Amino acid sequence: MKNIKYYFVAVILAVTFIINGCSDDAGRSKDSKNETKQRYLIAYSQAELVNAWRVTNQKDMEEWAKKLGVDFISRNANQSTTQQLADVKEMLTSKPDALIISPLESEALDPVVALCEKANVPLIVIDRKIDSEPGIGIYKTQITQSHVISGRLLAEKAVELLKNKYGAPKGNVVHIIGLPNASPVVEAKKGWEQIMINYPEIETIAVAEGRFTEKGGEAAMKGVLEKFPRGQIDIVHSDYSAMTMGALNAIKKAGRTELLGFVLGEGGHYKAIEAVINGEVARETQTPPHFGELAIKSALIILKGVDVSARQNVSIKVFDSDDKKSAAEYLQKIRSVGIEF
Repeated sequence: MKNIKYYFVAVILAVTFIINGCSDDAGRSKDSKNETKQRYLIAYSQAELVNAWRVTNQKDMEEWAKKLGVDFISRNANQSTTQQLADVKEMLTSKPDALIISPLESEALDPVVALCEKANVPLIVIDRKIDSEPGIGIYKTQITQSHVISGRLLAEKAVELLKNKYGAPKGNVVHIIGLPNASPVVEAKKGWEQIMINYPEIETIAVAEGRFTEKGGEAAMKGVLEKFPRGQIDIVHSDYSAMTMGALNAIKKAGRTELLGFVLGEGGHYKAIEAVINGEVARETQTPPHFGELAIKSALIILKGVDVSARQNVSIKVFDSDDKKSAAEYLQKIRSVGIEF
């Protein structure tokens, strides 16, 4: 009887130990899970790093990832749509929590939506557009500037310059284009044409591809100047600051000073703003490269199960040779903190 009594006591103690042990392990597991809560992994597909805008954009994305406490991976497609699709596929194998892409071209990069659907990874598109509709399915939001508005603003300045020059809105325009199928180029062209449809005597006589670089802009402008002698070009219209600076280099080297003050550009790099202040560029619109805060904060909101607006906008700025004071004030502001835009 005594042995049986000891036996039951031993069993009770053992069961109590097991229950307490399991309870402690479960508690530790729960606490450990809270302590090692997953840091979100954000993947970023960069279209190119061929100019200061892109370099600034990349740095801004990296800095905001660090500020917001997320892990960050990125690939540079180097102006290749094929490479960008391959980059996206590769990064999706890392099972990121969200993918952000700045697509090189609209149609060619639209398959990214299907890739993200298959991987069940929320998609955010910044700067440029793809052909799919944002806010549907895995494609959560599109964050862009209005390049249509930018194109309209540059066209309006062209009309003003030509009226002042000839007393009527007429003249010849040269367009130094970035990439023909890049959505900012397509959208800005749309805005330009919305204005120019009312002015049939303003004609674009040449379109030359500069691929968003200073070297490309200079080569494109050089070829145009060789084709059209003095008196045949009235306005030079460029899609990006680096190409604008390249075009100015070609104009100066060719001694075509009649075109200084009749150059219009988009981008807002500090060198182009300096050219506005110097009277070489008549108007420069700025589409800022600072997407990091809005893009990564949007990703974090989405990952918490909260919807964001399907379309979000980053405001553009305008620098005009008629208001050099404002341009100079902005230039001083950005250069004092060492940024280029």
